[in-house]
Amino acid sequence: MRRLLPALAAALLLAGAACGSERQQAPPRPTPTPTLAGSAPAGDRVVTDMAGRAVRLPARVERVVVTAPAAADYARALGLEVIGQPSDIPPAAGAQPVGSTLNPDFPAIAALAPDLVIGDAAVQGARIADFDRFTVPVYLVKAADYLSILDAIERLGAAVGREEEAAALRGDVEARVVAAALAARERRGAAGPRVLVLTGAGRDTFAAGPATYVGNLLSILGAENALANPPEGGPLPGFGVIDVGQAALLAPDVVLVLPAADGGLDTLIRSDPAWATTPAVRDGRVHVLDRMLFLRAPGPRIAEAIETLLVLLYPAP
Repeated sequence: MRRLLPALAAALLLAGAACGSERQQAPPRPTPTPTLAGSAPAGDRVVTDMAGRAVRLPARVERVVVTAPAAADYARALGLEVIGQPSDIPPAAGAQPVGSTLNPDFPAIAALAPDLVIGDAAVQGARIADFDRFTVPVYLVKAADYLSILDAIERLGAAVGREEEAAALRGDVEARVVAAALAARERRGAAGPRVLVLTGAGRDTFAAGPATYVGNLLSILGAENALANPPEGGPLPGFGVIDVGQAALLAPDVVLVLPAADGGLDTLIRSDPAWATTPAVRDGRVHVLDRMLFLRAPGPRIAEAIETLLVLLYPAP
């Protein structure tokens, strides 16, 4: 049963929305292993995942394959044994590569014979039909702001029989997020800094609005998003196209860069004459963020993410 947030936590939080998945063209679907025929073994349970799918689970879940970065974080945080993971996240001992996040290798997953596959509906929506036909049960998480992450911890923990671990994890996340929010309140004075979050490179530059994962984190810490209403056209929901030179007119106190594949956006900002007089460049407050932590994997590492932002936005005296 979902428990109520402490009153203090609820008072500190502002509404946030999902950052969603990158708008990349989905690769061709692999042919999944055919669904097994016959009735489910005795003791199986049926749960509803965060994509609204009915998932039949074995009585005990221990060995899992994860198909997305956030799914890996949830599984490990709950103490599950991860025996397979996508190739586009850092390798981990005991976990075999099973394709990429956008193109899972279903035969490789089946060969590992996991108890459960855990995926992420936010970035693998194009694969749901494949997951539905797969021989191994697939539970999809879907969370991209603070409150939905807490819900995902609790729901996945209940699904895999790790209620105690989920309660402890949720309690730790809540305590750390609330502590960071309180510290930010004490340090910020009358108003928080104006923050601009950018990604991309050169002409293809995009800014994050409030309705993104990182925008949700900024709101928790009482910072002002310099781009309150991002224009449409970005590659991610909640991100808008922006010209780097024109963005300097927003005069942010802090610039946070989510590095793209080519990198170099932070160097461009620091060297562009249009940015020279902005508070962010003048005060040396242009920072590069970990793309996995702040964009690709909203999940139980949110406490680490918000503690990182606290130091960047409100340095201790």
